[in-house]
Amino acid sequence: MKNLYLVLAALVGTLCLAGCGTTARSAKVLDPPERAAEARILAETAARVAVSKVGAKVCRQMMVGISEYDWVRGVVTEVEGEMIRVRIDEPGRFPEIIAGTAVTPGALISDTPLNWRPCV
Repeated sequence: MKNLYLVLAALVGTLCLAGCGTTARSAKVLDPPERAAEARILAETAARVAVSKVGAKVCRQMMVGISEYDWVRGVVTEVEGEMIRVRIDEPGRFPEIIAGTAVTPGALISDTPLNWRPCV
């Protein structure tokens, strides 16, 4: 009799576990704000990963006036937690200041990776 109870208990446990995997589940449908938030997080993560590598060539677009853009180019020399250190190779056409540092050839600037993008 004791063995019968053990067999029944094992059978019931197996059926319960098997039933867990066979229930119909509907995928959660995200509304537009949630989809936009997920897309933004994915894009920011991809951008951060792309430029947070020592030796990566990076560019930063700087706005000049109301309709002109300038590009600053450099190389990532160090990754410090949430920040990257960029050595400036080409300071662009106009004088700029990034994070309190004048943008000149050879200058080292600590900045967030989200301000930079990979360049060729």
